[in-house]
Amino acid sequence: MKSMSETAELEQLAKKRTKLEDDWSSVVQKESTLKDDVKALEERLQAQLASKIEAKNASVERLESTKRDLERRLKELQESPESFQTPSLPETETAKQEEVQQEQPTEMIVEAVADDSQVIVEEETRGRSREEKKRKWL
Repeated sequence: MKSMSETAELEQLAKKRTKLEDDWSSVVQKESTLKDDVKALEERLQAQLASKIEAKNASVERLESTKRDLERRLKELQESPESFQTPSLPETETAKQEEVQQEQPTEMIVEAVADDSQVIVEEETRGRSREEKKRKWL
């Protein structure tokens, strides 16, 4: 009878070993899958970062170009102010700005003391009419 219990015990040990080997294979497979997933995510992250860096570099290059252009224009102005052409705003923008300025009339208050020590106060509103502004930009 001893041999039967030993046989059953050996069978039980073999089943346990098979289960452990299956568990091992499962863990190894899961590890492999996770490594592949991590690698794929890392590659996607690097691609996105490279894309953002490329876009930011393009933005920096545009700013550097604008800076060089402004520095060149400033240097031209300093070297020969009479030949420097300032870029003009579009007529509609300039006209709008001037119109806003003209809608807020400038008032000058003049005070004077007369011979009999009375204070004379005069108000004067200066500015151009809308027709004059329109004629300037036509």
